[in-house]
Amino acid sequence: MKRRSNGELENAVLTALWERGEPMSVAELQSAVSPPMPAYTTMMTVLTRMEDKSLIIRDRVSRSLMISPVRSQAATAASRMSQTLRDSTDSREVLMSFMGSLDDDEIEVLRSFVRD
Repeated sequence: MKRRSNGELENAVLTALWERGEPMSVAELQSAVSPPMPAYTTMMTVLTRMEDKSLIIRDRVSRSLMISPVRSQAATAASRMSQTLRDSTDSREVLMSFMGSLDDDEIEVLRSFVRD
């Protein structure tokens, strides 16, 4: 059986939550992630770690745990980008590499933000 790479299950959980747009139960999340379906204990471990990282909120509704993302997909991506810059020893080089990976439309979006 193929093992998931580091962070793959966390990303699958967040993607499922963002796509659904409303809280999901643990069982719904188990079914929503790509095969193989993670065991309940695996899912609970991952959700606990995600809550510790402030990625999700777990709320008890009746007898079920309902899971919601803390931030939108865009806010989460921006946070990860900011963390990458802070973790770098040369943020200027990281920014230059990032800019080099953008297409013309994306660069124009950045220019419009700087102008405004």
